[in-house]
Amino acid sequence: MTTLYLRDRWFEDLPIGEFHVFGSHTFSELEIVEFAESFDPRPQSTNPEAARYNHRHGLIASPWLVTAMWMRKMVDYMEVYAQGVNDGRRNGAGVAITDLQWLEPVRPGHTLTYTYEITDKPDRVIREKWGLIRSRNEAFNQYGNKVMQFEIDILAERRPA
Repeated sequence: MTTLYLRDRWFEDLPIGEFHVFGSHTFSELEIVEFAESFDPRPQSTNPEAARYNHRHGLIASPWLVTAMWMRKMVDYMEVYAQGVNDGRRNGAGVAITDLQWLEPVRPGHTLTYTYEITDKPDRVIREKWGLIRSRNEAFNQYGNKVMQFEIDILAERRPA
């Protein structure tokens, strides 16, 4: 069996439909409260007692925490996926996020699984060196419900001529 490393793959090698599972994360009450106190200080995410009386009937994670965890999982996954790449290539710079939606609340104890799928490769060359990859990114809770989704455009280096 041949292992295909990231260095062997250029923009032209990345197929539409390629799918990855970045990993899972279980959110704790402490994590939800600490993040919200620092970055999204609303009672529904900072005060478990007050949150019992809001329209969500309990503490929920800030949607920005859910999104930040996608970023953490993606970076961790790609670092492992790109092991041994020392050729100076800089793949993966994001250039646009669209259609970001938070579909269901995430509560303490919920486990989300983060996924990524290449959905398009628009016919666009950027500075003669880069191609554009569009991907759908989603998070599913332990019940299989989609709780977050968005699309992101990422640069990928084209094969040298």
